[in-house]
Amino acid sequence: MRSVNKLQVLIGLTALVAGFVLYLVHRSPDTYFISAFGLAHHPYSWNPPFLATIGGCLPSLLHVFAFSLLLGGLLGCRKTGCLIICCAWLFTNVLFELGQRYASSVSQIVPAWFEGSFVLENAKSFFLTGTFDTLDILASFAGAAAAYAVLVITMKNKGKGECHAGRDCPG
Repeated sequence: MRSVNKLQVLIGLTALVAGFVLYLVHRSPDTYFISAFGLAHHPYSWNPPFLATIGGCLPSLLHVFAFSLLLGGLLGCRKTGCLIICCAWLFTNVLFELGQRYASSVSQIVPAWFEGSFVLENAKSFFLTGTFDTLDILASFAGAAAAYAVLVITMKNKGKGECHAGRDCPG
């Protein structure tokens, strides 16, 4: 069994919770995850000035950062594997952002079976009503770079080129 890096998972969970709280205070009540959890009455009116500046693209950074840390921590792999994980989450975020840029084309390829599936049911709407923002792409890159740095800094057996449990991991 692989050794989970609990510190990396904890940092990832903390970033994920921070992102959720950011959605609660910065996004409108009709945002999918807020309405899906029945949180129609949330503190949207409380919007500190610093969130007006960075709040729009911070979720993109936190998404890549949090999920990279979670997956990297759960797999407990070495540097190359961590790089692959960070790049995969970056690629995913960039694809979804570009999907908002080319919404009419992308929404046509969303499978019909997504309807009625939690999270997936919102895919078509995400592309059609979402807003493309270059800053979100830049924030995703920053999130991937920060995640890689944290993964490497908090890595067990640094420099030994092995996984935490001594087994082969991706990379």
